[in-house]
Amino acid sequence: MILRSRCVMPKWFRTRPPARSNRWLLGGYAGLLGFFTLEGFLRQPGRAASLKPSKDDRGTTRLIIAAYAIASDLPLVARRLPSGHLPPAVAPAGLAVELSGLALRAVSMRKLGRFYTRTRTTDEDEQGLIETGPYRLVRHPGYLGSWLTWIGFALTSRSVPAVALVTGLLGVAYARRISAEEQLLRRDVSGYWEYAQQTRKLIPLIW
Repeated sequence: MILRSRCVMPKWFRTRPPARSNRWLLGGYAGLLGFFTLEGFLRQPGRAASLKPSKDDRGTTRLIIAAYAIASDLPLVARRLPSGHLPPAVAPAGLAVELSGLALRAVSMRKLGRFYTRTRTTDEDEQGLIETGPYRLVRHPGYLGSWLTWIGFALTSRSVPAVALVTGLLGVAYARRISAEEQLLRRDVSGYWEYAQQTRKLIPLIW
């Protein structure tokens, strides 16, 4: 007698997402449009908006731009792979995460004002230490907000590979960015070393 076994997969684990899930992904792309619009409206003109880096940038601006370009296309590709999809409730939850990330980034940008630059550069005027708002909890809340925005965007696709790849890709990019920025701030900002001993870099209570 030959016994045949069949692996029964959960209903939500599909090789292709249903057509109705596309609306959540469209919402995710609308969130990304808001992300880049936020960059244009809240970042002050001049050095804060410049893409010309100094040696302190260590190539991290180019890395982040490349990561954005790749991450924006990943859900369209990954959600077609035969590797399953997350439950339907994940998509609206992802949009909520994306909006939360946008809000955190907006607050962080407004707190830093002209010192919130696109590239890592030194300033002729000494940058003051900011310890209020989200900076009471983590030293780089703007990057945390950006990371949450991209993770939420990936979640709207309900694609397991997309979520994993986008989270990892942007995580590596921001980790390198933070490493370069920490060296600059410890060198040029008075009191930053002491502030760093009392706070986490990116994730409260963890890292």
